[in-house]
Amino acid sequence: MHQMVNPQRHRLLMLSSLSPASSVCLSRTTHSHRRTSQRYLHRATPTSTIESVAVLGSLYTSCTCGGITGLSTAWYLSKLAPSVPVKLYEKLDRLGGWLNTKRVESEDGTIQFEQGPRTIRPWTVSGLATIDMIRQLDLEKDLVLISKNTPAAKNRFIYFPDRLNQLPSGLLSLLLSPNLPVMKGIFTGILAEPFRKRRPADLTDESVGSFISRRFNKTLANNLMSAGLHGIYAGDIDQLSAKSLFPRFWMAEAHHGSLMKSALSNKVIETEDDQTTRAELHDDNVGICARMQGTSVYSFRNGIETLSLALARDLEKSPNVTIKLGAKLSSIDYAKPQGLPINIAEGSNKPVSCSHVISTLFAPSLNSLLPTSLQSPSLASVQAVTVLVVNLYYRTPNLLPVQGFGYLVPKSVPGSENPEKALGVIFDSDTTPSPGTKVTVMMGGHYWQDRTSYPDKHEAVEMARTVLQRHLRITETPALTNVALQKDCIPQYTVGHDERMERAHEDLLTGFDGRLSVAGNSYSGVGLNDCVRNARDVVKGLLGGRSLTGLEGFKGKRWVS
Repeated sequence: MHQMVNPQRHRLLMLSSLSPASSVCLSRTTHSHRRTSQRYLHRATPTSTIESVAVLGSLYTSCTCGGITGLSTAWYLSKLAPSVPVKLYEKLDRLGGWLNTKRVESEDGTIQFEQGPRTIRPWTVSGLATIDMIRQLDLEKDLVLISKNTPAAKNRFIYFPDRLNQLPSGLLSLLLSPNLPVMKGIFTGILAEPFRKRRPADLTDESVGSFISRRFNKTLANNLMSAGLHGIYAGDIDQLSAKSLFPRFWMAEAHHGSLMKSALSNKVIETEDDQTTRAELHDDNVGICARMQGTSVYSFRNGIETLSLALARDLEKSPNVTIKLGAKLSSIDYAKPQGLPINIAEGSNKPVSCSHVISTLFAPSLNSLLPTSLQSPSLASVQAVTVLVVNLYYRTPNLLPVQGFGYLVPKSVPGSENPEKALGVIFDSDTTPSPGTKVTVMMGGHYWQDRTSYPDKHEAVEMARTVLQRHLRITETPALTNVALQKDCIPQYTVGHDERMERAHEDLLTGFDGRLSVAGNSYSGVGLNDCVRNARDVVKGLLGGRSLTGLEGFKGKRWVS
């Protein structure tokens, strides 16, 4: 049995990770749980009540939060329910949402700029769902694997307070790290953590900032954790929910009274759903996982949108799937007393009826389509942040003062060192080599929560150049630039998110009798892997009669160890 990483090492590193990752993809699979995904496909046949399904993808802004989730949902329906008519609605003239690779011709050849995610982590349970999709789409030949031994994987930095601090990647660097400005005081908090009091029994949630400060200290929260959440959520550590973002940490404190004690125990706390998903996908993916052994992250030769383009091509060959581009939906109606199908209206056109709808829209956007009497305040409450992404290409190679994945900027950095509100900088040319130097600067996020206007393209480039000059001493004029303002791109799971989604589940179940389900990054994970896994779970649950809203998981996860 192949493992992506050693599970014991994963437990020990869990506390130092800045990513709220799931457990490793192929570990802990027992004989009793094993079944191939192919055998599972034969079991997931549609029930007689599912006559047709509408999948709502990107419908509003220039590129909303649907995209890959909508594509994945339609794709899983095409595989698991090939006799059920499926219609995918997209506002844009392209599919894939945030998976958007832009190619620009230059004197150095074709330069690829990623306007959204650029790499994928393979070693989570959700990551295994993406790997399984890649295998079925025959994309293994297009993979670019970045080894965990490369500088891009090993070298990660935080800018604090006015310089780059390299985070420890091994025992020796860990022993030397207390001398780093960003690490001062952190070891004291770690050593004291096992002796902290367990949280009060009536505390149902708190911010990540409060949780980490309470268990460790404010230094670790404001310097390390806030930087990590800038990179993942572009969010504020003092608003984001600890229970939603780090459910394993939350459960570890409940079970062991201490995160350190939990990490050093021989038990890995995970959900039954994780165990089941890993078991279902294990056998068919042993080969590709073996090939990816030692991989930190991966991408594709022709950019991250390779995945969405392959999904679109496969859907075009599916006789039960229809794709409607340029869709302008205006309402979703359901005559509840009669239990009739759901009607989807598109402007003045005749409404289209279907037995079930799976929405991957941003939650408030979906809510605005519903009849007033069936709207959910919990769906309307979800907020999202806007991120300004600036790609820059310099013809001079090796301009960067260090090699690595890039660096993040915590909220504890003085305003004078970050007036542009940079969240982080990615060293693209260190991850996927190019003739010159390629970097991406990300700005905004929660800092711009109340903004109503944003920098234009010229201002954005100048802001990014100023960040690079101040932080990295790069003064050269870039040969190529690309600017993408990603409005409302990352939903924020603020304190109380789980409880609100539990209420949303009840609202949808009561209002639509199990005919309207939701998936996507408004609910349970903002990463690409999360979206793919979420789409798979909702489709399987709907076809198996186990999921009626897609939010059942918020009513209480079953944890095992």
